[in-house]
Amino acid sequence: MTNRYRSLCVFCGSADGLSDKYYNAALEMGRLIAENGITLVYGAGRTGLMGKLAEGALEAGGEVIGIVPLGLESPQLIYTTGLTKLEIVNDIQTRKARMIELAEAFITLPGGYGTMDEMFEVLTWSQIGRHRKPCGFLNVDGYFDPLLEWIRRAYADHFIYEEHLNLFVEDATPRGLMAKLVDFQFPPNIERWLVRDE
Repeated sequence: MTNRYRSLCVFCGSADGLSDKYYNAALEMGRLIAENGITLVYGAGRTGLMGKLAEGALEAGGEVIGIVPLGLESPQLIYTTGLTKLEIVNDIQTRKARMIELAEAFITLPGGYGTMDEMFEVLTWSQIGRHRKPCGFLNVDGYFDPLLEWIRRAYADHFIYEEHLNLFVEDATPRGLMAKLVDFQFPPNIERWLVRDE
């Protein structure tokens, strides 16, 4: 795989007690990012998929930057040591803005409310022309199938435009997803939604 990114932000869940299929995917994703010489930007977590993601990247000799808001910086939740860099910011909103600033592309692994909030903020920024950075969903075992169906429904019912369907890619495997991100082309005519040029 030819790498075109220097940094990549990954959003994913921090819950424990998950199926091994999710942990293994996160570990592989972290390793693959590091093996391609890409700096991993993530939420600094040591639990759930966040912990496995960082573990995979660090074990492969990668650089890992963790961004965490005040109130979530306890040693039970985050890596207080061991990361290449740890930034503690004032709040969740600042955390998201900082991760968007540092990353050249974004990947979402399975997760819950916070994970979806982070990725959809990035997609919304794409939709309104704030950036042209690619986004991808690692669709482990069809986890995101209902979400992708909802996005298609949003298009079918005219809540989004056709080009908004092409603001992201998805794949079931880390390697497949990374290859699609390398080939990603930002959709043309994104301004059509802003000016209502039908």
